[in-house]
Amino acid sequence: MEMGLNVGMKTGLEQTLSPQLLQSVTILQKTSMELETAIRDELETNPLLEVDESVAEEDREVQDSELDGSDVDDSQDAKQESSDEMDEYERGVLDMGDGDDDYGSDRLGDGLREDDDGFGRMNMMHEAADDEMEHTIKDFGKSLQELLEDQLGIWKGTGKLFEELAKQGCSETRFRSLVKYLISSVDEDGFLSRCDEDKVSGVDVSDPFIAEIEKVIRGEVALNENSVSLPVHEAFHVLHGFTPRGVGARDQRECFLIQANRIPGFPVLGIKILENCYEDLLFLRYAKIGKMLGASTEDVQSAVRAFSQLSPHPGFQVSRIPPHTVSVDLKIEEKKGKYEVKAIRSANTWLRVNSTYRALLNSKSATKEDKAYIKAHSAKAEEFIKAVNNRFSTMELVMKEILNRQKDFFTKGPAFLKPMVLQDIADVVKKDVSTVNRVTNGKFVETPYGVFELKSFFTSGIKQNGTSAESEEVLGSAKVLDAMKKMISEENKKKPLSDQAISDKLAEMGMKVARRTVAKYRENSLHILTASQRKQ
Repeated sequence: MEMGLNVGMKTGLEQTLSPQLLQSVTILQKTSMELETAIRDELETNPLLEVDESVAEEDREVQDSELDGSDVDDSQDAKQESSDEMDEYERGVLDMGDGDDDYGSDRLGDGLREDDDGFGRMNMMHEAADDEMEHTIKDFGKSLQELLEDQLGIWKGTGKLFEELAKQGCSETRFRSLVKYLISSVDEDGFLSRCDEDKVSGVDVSDPFIAEIEKVIRGEVALNENSVSLPVHEAFHVLHGFTPRGVGARDQRECFLIQANRIPGFPVLGIKILENCYEDLLFLRYAKIGKMLGASTEDVQSAVRAFSQLSPHPGFQVSRIPPHTVSVDLKIEEKKGKYEVKAIRSANTWLRVNSTYRALLNSKSATKEDKAYIKAHSAKAEEFIKAVNNRFSTMELVMKEILNRQKDFFTKGPAFLKPMVLQDIADVVKKDVSTVNRVTNGKFVETPYGVFELKSFFTSGIKQNGTSAESEEVLGSAKVLDAMKKMISEENKKKPLSDQAISDKLAEMGMKVARRTVAKYRENSLHILTASQRKQ
């Protein structure tokens, strides 16, 4: 085979991105806090860029009246030109594109047995997100994996356990690596999933015990002493002993069983129900469960009440990350019966080029190198200032059109949010859809009804049959969700409404929604159980 270098030519079209456009795109999609960080970094690296402290306080909040065509000055024309260039770029480059477990048996060695709080009633509707984090483990800022690894670090085991493991050719170090591998396979909900081998350090993924663990996680092998080796069996047992209770389960039933066996005094009948009648439990078939286990319906109901101590999502009990801080970018205010858009700009976002350095360009004492340095950094500072100003002007422009289209939301409430897509706004403000997407993602506006992300104003709708295509009305999903939530909260708990019954009631209210659409909204948006599972 002949090897060597060849020189050739080819023709083709290629769209390149200038540094200015790349900077404009990057600044546009940043959140307020990310923008503050970017400005601070730029101030440290470019001596010609500085904060403009001369801007009057009343001018720091730009109102939507400045966006009217009659008030646009030359500087705003420059912003529009820069924004149009970015749109041209974004249209091109950026958008191309079963009964086998043995939890109750005596173990060779135990993990930690610390108690933690329960998660509350698992059949309750999620009325408030705060309720889900009512009982949290107070290790602020640590991930679930970090908390589990901390517990592994202080886990001692027993001499008998390590003797039995040694007979299987598994040292203590190797055994701890197996538990560490399991910890790396735990997702944020606390359940086991396929492990990302790239994120596992200090673990030999070619270990045959690791391959056996993967088979257990995939459900190919049962988790009991007769089906798996002792090191693998004990590695799962150690993880199941860690806090929060129920962590390391492969499915919901196993998660409940792990917790039930760790709660002192948990009803034996309740554990038997989880082991033998889980499917019937999901549909509250108490009479059938009682018949299978030789217990009365009253005893079954009493045992089921103990399930309120169990958490369906153990990982939710962990305060994994600090609370997300929302920085408001825009504000909607009512003045004399009209709503206005006001941009919220901090003092650090008003920038200018240092005049002292600029004056040196005309100074005879400045060297040629000095002037070249000042020119280069002056141009860099001006491009950065233009990108920052373009971010705010584009954001205001988009929010103003959202306000025009969603007047009922601001006058009547969130339930009157109309169906709207990104293209609707893009067509009016003469921007590309990708530009509108970047503007609305991670940007927040303060309204009379609270703080909302701009992206939350874009919702789907349900078509209502009209006499003609022109008269066909589109019903907003927000109104349907609000009606469904109120309907279910007021229903008879002994005879809850089925999806079809909800669909019929919505039709009586003038909202034609198919049963399958009701089911989709109930499950995916409202996170409410089926009628049979809500029955009390």
